[in-house]
Amino acid sequence: MTTVDRLPDHLERIGCQLTAAAQDLYGSSSPSERQASDRQALRRQLVGELRPRPRRRPRMRIFAGVSAVSAAAAIALVALVGSTGSGGPAAAVAAIIHHALRAVTPPAGEILHTKVLGTQNGTTFANEVWRQTAPPYASRAIKDQMEFSDNGTTSFYYDPATNTIYERPDSSPRPAPNDPVAQVRQELASGQAQVTGTVVIDGTSLYKIDLPRGFVCYFDTSNYAPRYVDAPQRAGHRGTRGTVVRFRVEVYEYLPMTPANRDLLSVTAQHPGARIDTNPSDAPAF
Repeated sequence: MTTVDRLPDHLERIGCQLTAAAQDLYGSSSPSERQASDRQALRRQLVGELRPRPRRRPRMRIFAGVSAVSAAAAIALVALVGSTGSGGPAAAVAAIIHHALRAVTPPAGEILHTKVLGTQNGTTFANEVWRQTAPPYASRAIKDQMEFSDNGTTSFYYDPATNTIYERPDSSPRPAPNDPVAQVRQELASGQAQVTGTVVIDGTSLYKIDLPRGFVCYFDTSNYAPRYVDAPQRAGHRGTRGTVVRFRVEVYEYLPMTPANRDLLSVTAQHPGARIDTNPSDAPAF
């Protein structure tokens, strides 16, 4: 890591002013009108400090090593001086949670396509699912090399070893499907989620959000798509002893209900040459 002996004068000045701003913003729970006016003036002053200065651009080259400090100062400016009261940072956190919740709330009449990967005890497992977001909630799933589908009245299981589709009636009521981030969605909506900062994983900047029941979810800062979920595992699940497994959300997308996309919900459409076995007693146990 590069050590910087001294920051440029204008960054030194910004750092001092940000410290004062933080003390001002959080030093009183009921700011006076004078404090509010001072904040507005301070905001205008600091924003002016951070604006590009064309006449001094050549000198900025020698301070390339402190660009991260400049970025941190700008972030602090938004977080601390961007409000006219104590609710500003809280409102920004609420907005992040709102956008994350919206990103994982499927619209009706489309197909939610998800693919989630995880690794436990050196073994990688995958779960890929296509789900209709409205009744009859038709779905197709590929999990641990097994492939299933259900159209609301009939269930199907594809056996690749024999190229056979086992078909059997299934008229039981179908609730709205639980996708891999259903619990994340519920906990984001609970009002108890906490944004704890930003992290970088595999080169992607992510919001880190702690959820009430111990889950930690990471959302892309550019579009709020879920990227990772740290899930605590109960003892005995997948051979664990209360460990935490990180799931990578490789795909999370909504597809329009076109004829081609509708075929993604059907095992028979995906394997048109497979033999169909309609005898329920022939279906393997799974």
